[in-house]
Amino acid sequence: MDTYTYAHRLDSKQEIIGRVKATGLFEAREQIAHIKQLNVDIIETLFVIEKEEDHGKQVRTTSDN
Repeated sequence: MDTYTYAHRLDSKQEIIGRVKATGLFEAREQIAHIKQLNVDIIETLFVIEKEEDHGKQVRTTSDN
């Protein structure tokens, strides 16, 4: 399992507000939707989700719109 972080899309500093462990981006979206009690379809509109790599390095998994 990988660790995914999420931040509010409108936050200019992209401060991480949470982490979830998931096997992929789809599962991470579902977990964040459950935590935030939102529909999974709106999650990527509200949040930037990134896969957390080893040594604190992060790779962006969703595009900035």
